[in-house]
Amino acid sequence: MGTLLTDQDYKNFKQLLEYFVSYLEFLEATKGSSDKNKKVKDLANNVQYNVEDPRKRRLDYFVDRYGEKQLPRSGQGYKGGSIQDGIKDCCDYNANKICLSANNRNKVATYFSKPSYLHWFGTTLNIDIETSGKDKDKTITKLKITLNKKDIGEEKSLEELGLFDGKDPNPILKAFFDKYYSILDKYYSTLKNMLETEIKDLLKANHNIILTGAPGTGKTYLSKRIAKDIAGDESRIGFVQFHPSYDYTDFVEGLRPVKTTDEEKNGGTIVFERKDGVFKKFCKEALSAAPDDKYVFIIDEINRGELSKVFGELFFSIDPGYRGEDGRVKTQYQNLVEKGDEFAEGFYVPKNVYIIGTMNDIDRSVESMDFAMRRRFAFKEITPESRVDMWYDKRDELGKKAIQLGELSLCMERLNEAIDKVPGLGSAYHIGPSYFLKLKDCSKEELWDYYLKGLVFEYLRGMPDADKYLKDIKDAYDDKGNKK
Repeated sequence: MGTLLTDQDYKNFKQLLEYFVSYLEFLEATKGSSDKNKKVKDLANNVQYNVEDPRKRRLDYFVDRYGEKQLPRSGQGYKGGSIQDGIKDCCDYNANKICLSANNRNKVATYFSKPSYLHWFGTTLNIDIETSGKDKDKTITKLKITLNKKDIGEEKSLEELGLFDGKDPNPILKAFFDKYYSILDKYYSTLKNMLETEIKDLLKANHNIILTGAPGTGKTYLSKRIAKDIAGDESRIGFVQFHPSYDYTDFVEGLRPVKTTDEEKNGGTIVFERKDGVFKKFCKEALSAAPDDKYVFIIDEINRGELSKVFGELFFSIDPGYRGEDGRVKTQYQNLVEKGDEFAEGFYVPKNVYIIGTMNDIDRSVESMDFAMRRRFAFKEITPESRVDMWYDKRDELGKKAIQLGELSLCMERLNEAIDKVPGLGSAYHIGPSYFLKLKDCSKEELWDYYLKGLVFEYLRGMPDADKYLKDIKDAYDDKGNKK
């Protein structure tokens, strides 16, 4: 396991399981009741169960902790609401996004007969219930870990786990959580590998790919990782960052001033010579390499350049269908290319050259990307949710400041949901997980004041209700927006 669990982790997990079981039994006991407040009071007054009944003890646990302040509802807890609030209020367990799914779409069915499970957000790792008895006597007896809806053979009774015994977690519960957490550990590694594998497969198939998405999703870092994995050697990786002043002469070729020796003039003279641009130089290196050697060229912030000006006739030669000599084109300075040059008969992009571009859709410094360019690239959106592995990779550093991964996850979700509510904004304006890595070195308030506030302010610039929206987003960041 990547991280050793603490005593508090086990206590939190035990509390979470106790909440999970008591919550489901509460839902089952109050099923069909139009007045759940009255039902809670009836249960507390031993109307339905005998004192010795273990279900009574579990319901007392739930009522004592949860009471009437915010009675939960049935249904999916995916987007928060009372189920997620209940978990947060009752167990304060935030190792990652956790929700409780209590399904009851058919009013006749019970919560026990429909899939009801404890779900670790974004994964297929759940804790399912096993029940015994019939009708009104049915009760939860065991908990089991499932992955991809399959039982992995880890199943324990409530008694074995020591739930509701008022004691510290026992060795069986600790082993149960160790198993659960070890699967989660592997999951995040798999999550990262799955995303990178998908991108690599797209790049190999199309030769060109653009990673697009919200700010802070680590697109540049991800592109470098993938480039290194494909090329193998950093010497076979090229990198350039586009900007509005970047042009064809920088990228492909152009005339550059060169000082020459002139005996009649002490300072010499200045003449202009054709010089290869960074991409053409890179292609020459790839052309001279072994056929199996792959070269990857990264264009960071590709949409910040004026693409038709930068690429010129290369629109044709970078097309995946015209790699190699079939895509040979005459460049603007073809008549100045020296004899013996690899591209004396015209320029082409070698078949072993792959291009990765990165871009933020919301960058307002340039117009939208040319449709001809879009047709030549595969596009892969990198969402904030798909990159939470970067937190997991840094969990030890974050842990030193007692930052729970789940708290980061919930905070990012609240923040982005608030952004979605602003007219004209959407997923392209979401804030990615790399921003939250700054919490290793600053407080949550400093993260907002020095990094996030300015970014959000730019999102809202010129809007008539900018101050209101800024406050709403800050409230969501501080978890003040949905308090009841």
